[in-house]
Amino acid sequence: MILRALSEELGSPLPYDSIDDLRKRVADLAPHLIKYDHVEQHGFEELVINNKRGSMQMNNTQFEDPIDNFYMTDCISRNSTVMAKCSKEFNPIKNKNFKSAEIDFSGR
Repeated sequence: MILRALSEELGSPLPYDSIDDLRKRVADLAPHLIKYDHVEQHGFEELVINNKRGSMQMNNTQFEDPIDNFYMTDCISRNSTVMAKCSKEFNPIKNKNFKSAEIDFSGR
C-alpha cells in the first residue's frame, strides 16, 4: 500500500496494511463519514415547528451575502493587481475591497 510505504519512508510508519484497514480506522474516528444516504438532524427543525405555530416573530431584516467579493477572500488574491482587475470585470456590482490596479509592483 502506498500510504504505508510513504509513512515508513517518512519515518513514521502507519499500522494500516490495506485500504480496508484505513477505512475502518476512519470509521472509528469519524463514524459520520460512513453513513451514506443519511441526513443528520441539525437542530433547526424545532425553530421551523415553533414558527409554524406562530410563537416566533420574523423581522423585516434583508438577507444579504456575507461575502462581499468571493474572488478576493484570500490574502494572495487581495494583494494581486491582476486578480483585482479580473474581479472587477467579473463582479462589477460588488466592486469593493480592491487593490489599486495603478500601482506597479514589478520593481520590487
